Amino acid sequence: MWILRRKLPPGPFPLPLIGNSIQLAYGLLIRKLSVIEQLREWAKDFGPLYTFWLGPMPIINICDYATAVDAMVKKGSNFANRSTPFLLRMNEKVYERGVAITNGLPWLEQRRFTLHTLRNFGFGRNLIEERIMFEFNMFCETLDKRLSAGEKSMEPHASLDLLIGNIINRMLFTERFEKKDEETFFALKRKMDEMAENFTVFDMLIDETLVKLPLIKQRANHLVKPMVDILDFIRNQVEQRKREISDGSHVLLEEGDDYVDAFFIQMAKEQKSGQPTSFDEEMLVMTLLDLWTAGQGTTVVSRVEHELFSVIEGKRQLSLSDRTSTPYLNATINEVHRCASLFPSNLWRAANEDSVVGSYVIPKGSAIAAQLSVIMSDGRFFKNSHQFNPDRYLNEDKLDQMIVPFGLGKRSCLGESLARAELYLIIANVLLRYKISADPDHMPSMKAAHEIAVRVPSSYHICFEQR
Repeated sequence: MWILRRKLPPGPFPLPLIGNSIQLAYGLLIRKLSVIEQLREWAKDFGPLYTFWLGPMPIINICDYATAVDAMVKKGSNFANRSTPFLLRMNEKVYERGVAITNGLPWLEQRRFTLHTLRNFGFGRNLIEERIMFEFNMFCETLDKRLSAGEKSMEPHASLDLLIGNIINRMLFTERFEKKDEETFFALKRKMDEMAENFTVFDMLIDETLVKLPLIKQRANHLVKPMVDILDFIRNQVEQRKREISDGSHVLLEEGDDYVDAFFIQMAKEQKSGQPTSFDEEMLVMTLLDLWTAGQGTTVVSRVEHELFSVIEGKRQLSLSDRTSTPYLNATINEVHRCASLFPSNLWRAANEDSVVGSYVIPKGSAIAAQLSVIMSDGRFFKNSHQFNPDRYLNEDKLDQMIVPFGLGKRSCLGESLARAELYLIIANVLLRYKISADPDHMPSMKAAHEIAVRVPSSYHICFEQR
């Protein structure tokens, strides 16, 4: 540890075996800091490039935008691999599967295929707008019924989850969650929430040795159980499609009807060629898991409403083609991304080779992460960073380039274009269709309910009024 530490960027002093666990526990449990606040404090103390030790493992944190772009974009090939925590490697059957934690040629092959396939099924085309707006209108039908029944204030989280879940489910499996299937969706969503709520940063200390201890193994199994349940749902979907293809009730044509079809078609081509390939059913299941889980958050409102109504003149719904005409809405969405900061600590990359970052040589195999939550709250660029202020993007040239919630470089989020389209269309058209305000009896809070692996928003209510 001591020899390696001299070669790495500075950081809080680590202890043998436990690294900086005591400092982290003191910050989170005693001082009641959030993960983002702790990372930001270390960046202030040790500079924008520092090393944090998770047990015996050093993790290099980049908390400066220019350095992050240099490492993850300009030198992106050097940091294209994923450094995977042990908890995600426990199941050998699914390890090195999917697009989230796979490395090397299989990852490159699957990422290219997935981007190509999702593009064919609507990314970047009018088809995705049609699908989003179909689900949005279904959401509005349900909301209007609740308003007609006398509800004014409501917790919209579940309805919004279903809206977003149906969009990605149709892309992957063609089907949406109809009324009779909604409980299945909500059960799966609860599993996802369980993973976020149960996980603590100290669970990252579990490794091949500690997991042999009975209590630690029980804890590890408890943490991954929700993911296993979601995998069972996905496997059932895949098996059902195989049965339908076998009995002739579903026919594979051209590029297929959805992602599962496209994968089966490509898998058959690869197997026919006789060449080594990453296309197999476990890769399909894990990629579906990655995509399914990833596809699943006043005065400002008044100004956005005014801008929107001036664009559509009360005659239609807003379209993606209107984006150039809605600068204030675009700025507001950027500020939502910045303040929401869904991932307090970003997934680690692994250095493929010795690489220079800043003034340091990062050794091959080192875990490294661009801490986007810290970058997007950097007080040097975002004045009064705790305030929600869309005007900052209208007054500062190119500040919006520093809003990078979907990551940087070769491991950036596959679903970025879908997520941006969803946010734009849903936020805009909700404001066009309803007057919304906070419920004075259930005021929203910017403090997250949970914020270790993912920032989970606190429960909130919104008052809706039809226009």
